[in-house]
Parts: sequence; structure tokens; C-alpha cells
Amino acid sequence: MEYLYSDHVELDETSALELLKQADKYSVNELKKECETYLAQNLNTENYVAVAEIAEILDVVSLREATVSYVAKNIKQLRQKKDFGKISDSILRDSIVKFIVK
Repeated sequence: MEYLYSDHVELDETSALELLKQADKYSVNELKKECETYLAQNLNTENYVAVAEIAEILDVVSLREATVSYVAKNIKQLRQKKDFGKISDSILRDSIVKFIVK
């Protein structure tokens, strides 16, 4: 799925992750928000670890919350994936709590 930002940039998962880093670095808040939204809406079994990692590194609260919710909702499926062990302890803990409480 592609998403247009201001009719100039086409986002996909890879470009959104990279642009989020750059937008954060250079305080381009509108672009940062667009990337956050795109990534949150396009979480999947292939990108959840990378998205969770960048959300924690950049301290992007809304994206971290989206990742926690995604993991909690899909924990039974995700725990069987090889990359599940790469998810941070804090995201895993929060996801388990959310899974139990739901």
C-alpha cells in the first residue's frame, strides 16, 4: 500500500521508517506525524519488530501504543515467529498486560 504525502513523497514501509528517523532528527513534525500514522495503520507480521524498535528509539508514544496493541491482538500468532524474541521487553510486557486485560 502506498500513501502520498503532500503529493510529493510516496510512502511504503521502508521509506516511512527512514523518513520518520529523518523527520525526527530535523524536527519536520508534519512529516513525522504522517509517517507515524502510516506505520501505525500498516503494522503487520513482517514489520512489527522494526516499527516497535523505532517507536522506542525515537520515543514516539502513539506509534509505541499502536505496536503494543498490535502485538497484544496478535500475540498467539506472533510468538511463533523467529523475530518475536527481538521485541523489546517493555513492549512485550505491555502487550501481555493488554492481552490479559482485554
